[in-house]
Amino acid sequence: MYRRDLRDTSQDGLLADMATADLAVQAAPSPTDDRIAYALNREDQTDIWLREDGADARLTSEGITAMRRGRGDTQWFAWGPDGDRIAFVDAEGTLSAVDAETGAVEALTHHDDPDIGLAWGDHGIAAVTNAVSRAALVLVDPDTGSQRVLADDDYLYNDPRWGDDGLYAVRAPHRSLFDFEAELVRFPIEDAGVATDPEVLFAEDAVRVQTPRPHPEGDGVAFVHDAGGFDEIHYADGAAVDAVGDGSVERTTVHAAEAAEVGAPAWHPDGDRLAFTATNEGRAHVGVTGIDDGADAELLSDGDAFHTGPVWLDGNVYTVRGDPTTPPQVWNVSAGEPAIETGSVGFGERLAEPTEFTFRSGGREIHTVVYPPVDGFGDEVDSVPVLVHPHGGPTAFDDFGWDYRSQYFAALGYAVAMPNYRGSDGYGRAHRMANDDDWGGGDLDDVIDAAGATADAFPAVDADRAGIFGGSGGGLMTVNALGNTDAYDAGAAFYGVYDYETFVDDTDDVGWQLMKRELGDLATDLANYREASPIRDVPDIEDPVLVLHGEEDTRVPISQSEQLCDELEKHGKRHELQSYAEEPHGFSQRENVVDAYTRVADLFAKYLRVDPDDGSSRPHRPDEE
Repeated sequence: MYRRDLRDTSQDGLLADMATADLAVQAAPSPTDDRIAYALNREDQTDIWLREDGADARLTSEGITAMRRGRGDTQWFAWGPDGDRIAFVDAEGTLSAVDAETGAVEALTHHDDPDIGLAWGDHGIAAVTNAVSRAALVLVDPDTGSQRVLADDDYLYNDPRWGDDGLYAVRAPHRSLFDFEAELVRFPIEDAGVATDPEVLFAEDAVRVQTPRPHPEGDGVAFVHDAGGFDEIHYADGAAVDAVGDGSVERTTVHAAEAAEVGAPAWHPDGDRLAFTATNEGRAHVGVTGIDDGADAELLSDGDAFHTGPVWLDGNVYTVRGDPTTPPQVWNVSAGEPAIETGSVGFGERLAEPTEFTFRSGGREIHTVVYPPVDGFGDEVDSVPVLVHPHGGPTAFDDFGWDYRSQYFAALGYAVAMPNYRGSDGYGRAHRMANDDDWGGGDLDDVIDAAGATADAFPAVDADRAGIFGGSGGGLMTVNALGNTDAYDAGAAFYGVYDYETFVDDTDDVGWQLMKRELGDLATDLANYREASPIRDVPDIEDPVLVLHGEEDTRVPISQSEQLCDELEKHGKRHELQSYAEEPHGFSQRENVVDAYTRVADLFAKYLRVDPDDGSSRPHRPDEE
């Protein structure tokens, strides 16, 4: 499939630079002074760093687990109440603590299954763990490592947070996986310690609760729910929490915005106001609001950017902020400048500025982020080939944050269209749930229509030269699109699900629970699993398919790609499977990222007829350097 002399290989260096850029993940101020701990991903490893008096020190060296998603982020590391140690989940999923002065690390748990979220308070470290059962809640003594189970029941627990009156958390029935229905609970603090029988503070059918944030002086809790169709911040004071009896705590609406997802509330230490994020059409900005019903809110940021995880430090709001030309870094929103600059290496001068448009599909508006070629679209009609890049999830969304994959292809002269198809988060509950019981239906129509819609919106785009690529749910969409339309000339599918019937036997608990919710019980609804599987449409695929997968993937095992390629071979379809050792669900090692995406670039250069004609290309395969 490779003809490297058909494209400008000088951009491979840009890809390597972007793939190894430093990425800030989360930040946490010390409870006792002005130090700030932050998680930084550098060269395929995330570690905790400490900013103190303007200098940075690396506290861990063996890697930690920390993920950056958006307004509902789990807390992956947390300061102890005395500000002397930081608890974190290491790269193997073990709950550990590091001394903030010496860097000495101590493992607190020794589980075979990972810990996945934590909060440190006066009564210990509350941790969500898979070691007891899926997403159970335990209390760990930070000095001895002894463990007490708080909740091991019919629910998944998430995002524990300490208040003066108890431990708050959200929980969801196993099939809901927090994206459909979740409720707010409190484990009261009693004379004997933390109770194991939680009180349900807020629960409604088909309503998702997120991000409980106890008041800093013990006066109740702020939290987010989407009963109004979009995420909103609500507040229940201490008297209301104490009086709750039926899961319907009396509360006020602190902040809601039309057609925006408002979340990630963060209390000012005085307890009189909250910082928050407001997400709309792929942008997430930061604001501050009072806590009275209908209080005025002030946005502190604007433009094409994506902020996550606001926190307060010395009266200023800090977040992790990324934009299309700047990798995520710790940002002082109040001052409008980076607090800790990391890893930009002059990207702003080398990358594209994305734009956007919407198109109608099946009666819905599909918001689409578009990266033009770095030099812009130009005036010549049908001069720019288009790549459609459906995101994974499917409950995720594409935004105006850092996206080096799309930037790489923009640098090669493509337009890259990223449709937030039905099922995407960030556009309200109705859109997020619009593909329930319809996987491979309306959502696939949105993806299929995206290439033509992009050409309609931008005359320079040539819909007759269109490719498609994606990972996980996006890999599934890629194969599904190739088997159900002639809109695309080639496709690259990364670590996708292709046969739901066999996927049930191979995936982890999260994948299995998601299948049960969306497709039903395998014993009674087998037809749903088979109908939704892209592998059934292999006989109708007429264009080349590059399949890529990590050999250590437990969410979507490589057997899915092997099975797809067996079927492609059976039907005489042009394809290739490329696997990568030691890669899990998603590629992160520099050499593998560069190899994978240059192979994809070769594929599209060959089949979309993109000839740089400037003498910069080299006629060899990726493994011949």
